[in-house]
Amino acid sequence: MTIFIANANGKIGQEVVKGLIAKGEQVRVGVRNIEKARAEFPGADVVAIDATRPESFLAAVAGAKAVFSGFPTELLPKAEVDLAAAAKAAGVKRYVKLSVVGAGDSEAFGHTAAEKAIEATGLEWTHLRPTFFMQNYTTAHAASIKTGRAFYEAAADGKTAFIDARDVAAVAVKALTEAGHHRKAYTLTGAQALDRNEVASMIGKVIGAPVEYVAIDDAALRQALAGAPKFTQELFSTLYGFVRDGYTAAVDPTAEQVLGRTPIGFAQFAADHAAVWK
Repeated sequence: MTIFIANANGKIGQEVVKGLIAKGEQVRVGVRNIEKARAEFPGADVVAIDATRPESFLAAVAGAKAVFSGFPTELLPKAEVDLAAAAKAAGVKRYVKLSVVGAGDSEAFGHTAAEKAIEATGLEWTHLRPTFFMQNYTTAHAASIKTGRAFYEAAADGKTAFIDARDVAAVAVKALTEAGHHRKAYTLTGAQALDRNEVASMIGKVIGAPVEYVAIDDAALRQALAGAPKFTQELFSTLYGFVRDGYTAAVDPTAEQVLGRTPIGFAQFAADHAAVWK
């Protein structure tokens, strides 16, 4: 039986697909652009899904034994409710959701409602609640680091126990394929909390040039996001508020316990991705 991956193009979804294929699992990915996905995920079955058309989920999950869901926040909770219902109707046994740190303690921009909807189906569920990804520096901040040797965040001197997306995906693969993860909500962090100056130093070291962290305030953050939807502005404003308030500095042992090893450190992540910033 196959494992279905929704939003396979996301930071985590890509790595989950790779990890499952490496384990010899049959993988089906749900995407909007089929031709692109076939080139990106050789060896995977590719099907079209549209989060605005719940009926597209029914064929996507047919015959699947497990589902991994990584919907972006703007589609929640509706897309998650619809996919979980389709999974239940299709006889899927296990459902692993990519959530966000803090879900369960607050409304968390639709993730909390989505988690509750999954739990209500009676499926074997696992929620993954990661903190900030290290990969944000190879995506959102990559251009400013490469061209201006600086990155801008509304984090003040707050620390974050960044986690590598590869480790989040590795936990997802275990939850999808192994016993012992049912009814678990995993808070996932790295093993070390860093402030942004330390991040800048580590990136600078691997590229052989100084990198500057420029702290901006919430007003500047919102101005930088002026062209984005209001929802996105509120999301990032809230997340960086968590950082400034010290909420993301906590180191949680769960990732290490599940993986049986120390999570990838930021220095290793930077070394692995140095070419992105050069």
